[in-house]
Amino acid sequence: MSKGTSIFLGICAFAISIIMVILDSASYVYYDARNVFRVYLNGESLGLIESKKDLEDYINKNQEAIKQKYHVKNVYIPNGLKIEEETTYSEKTETIENIYQKIANQEDFTINGFTVTISDIKTTKNKDNDKKKTEKIKEYIYLLDKDILQTAINDVVRSFVNEKQYQDYLNEVKKDQTAIGTIIENVYLKEQISIKKGKIPANSKIYSDSNELAKYLLFGTNEKNKTYKVKSGDNVKNIAYDNKMSTTELLIANHDIKDEDSLLYPGQEIIISYINPVITVVEETHTVKKESTRYKTIEREDSSLFEGTTKVVQKGKKGTSKVTRKIEKRNGAITQALIVSTEVLKEPVNKIIKVGTKQATNYGGYYGGPVNLSGVWGWPTTSNYTITTYFGYQLRADIGESSPRWHDGMDLSVGCGAPIYAANGGTVTFAGWGGGYGNEVEISHGGGIVTFYGHLNSILVSQGQTVSKGQLIGTMGNTGYSFGCHLHFGLSVNGSMGDPLSLYN
Repeated sequence: MSKGTSIFLGICAFAISIIMVILDSASYVYYDARNVFRVYLNGESLGLIESKKDLEDYINKNQEAIKQKYHVKNVYIPNGLKIEEETTYSEKTETIENIYQKIANQEDFTINGFTVTISDIKTTKNKDNDKKKTEKIKEYIYLLDKDILQTAINDVVRSFVNEKQYQDYLNEVKKDQTAIGTIIENVYLKEQISIKKGKIPANSKIYSDSNELAKYLLFGTNEKNKTYKVKSGDNVKNIAYDNKMSTTELLIANHDIKDEDSLLYPGQEIIISYINPVITVVEETHTVKKESTRYKTIEREDSSLFEGTTKVVQKGKKGTSKVTRKIEKRNGAITQALIVSTEVLKEPVNKIIKVGTKQATNYGGYYGGPVNLSGVWGWPTTSNYTITTYFGYQLRADIGESSPRWHDGMDLSVGCGAPIYAANGGTVTFAGWGGGYGNEVEISHGGGIVTFYGHLNSILVSQGQTVSKGQLIGTMGNTGYSFGCHLHFGLSVNGSMGDPLSLYN
């Protein structure tokens, strides 16, 4: 091969290699590096877009309905949306329209407003044992105007406290603490409430009216209240009972009705919705009242009278005392009551009765046959008691309740460890753990009459034991489904629960 030929072949080989490189390079597409924006919704990527501002402007432009509804100028991205800038070489971007649709299908857009956070720690007890459960609860409320919150809270407070007493409290009016009446010493909310300005979800319930917000805080719902039209012969008490409400609850729901003795007129429309407060109004008062004091019934055996019969020798007369208490209420219901002092204004006159002991043929006896026990009952606690809950439908003072609450007895508060007495003689038919009633004693008095003593701290009698009226049977406690030391005093007549106060009429 000649030298020229050799040079020619070398040039050809080099040319061929250059062509191969060019052809091989043609199979790749090269992109310039560029800055784009990745859209994340609740931590998940929806894709890349060219412009963050274009997306924000598109959202604002396409939400005219929200602007008109809330009278705002701008609508913003959801709270869970993040748009982060990044550099890419190859990944394709999506259209603003596609990303917008993905967002709209999953999350609410936002507007400027205020988020109210209501935080509380709620303690509950298992009805079947004494174990407590504590949980943190939070409620979120959205507002356009923060000023309506205080107005709404003030309206709710006034639903539970006396208006004149509340005004005196706000104006710091000084009063004589020995005079008959009630002085509010403190009013506050149990929950922690904070308010923060920021973006709020536009499709959530947003309050712009204080009356609407106050209604929600009191009734726990935005639904229309149930109402009842008064008929001839109706009164506050029977309307409340027929609708499974306490009279207190009916009065709280209807500000224009002053008390349970208020006259109603046919056709008058009143609210019968159950209250279910979102917040807890705590009221602490100094209360001085004149109260009737119970007389004692003294029994004297008489062999000339048949067993099971009685004869009044001296009628009893109630006395009068001036009682000073420190009382705590939560949403209108008494939760604590401490007697500070008691001044006797008039001593009671004891009732004296003769009790027959003469045996009668074919008669069942004091504990076996039908016996009239009216007027011979003793009080189950010491005299410095407070009735915190009566028999019947009760006020739902706790957050989260939304159904009727029937109370099958009477709650008496004295203090932890206070003595509990048998209301009358009889046989202990149960003494032990009574589930929701905690430590419980049941006493059968004959004639189908049974009394119940619940939430005891200690039990001092046993099943089958015979007890006499006024005998110590236990001490006051807070066991079972109970929130605070008290006695649950119940009455059963022929298997049906009755009002224990009926024994003392």
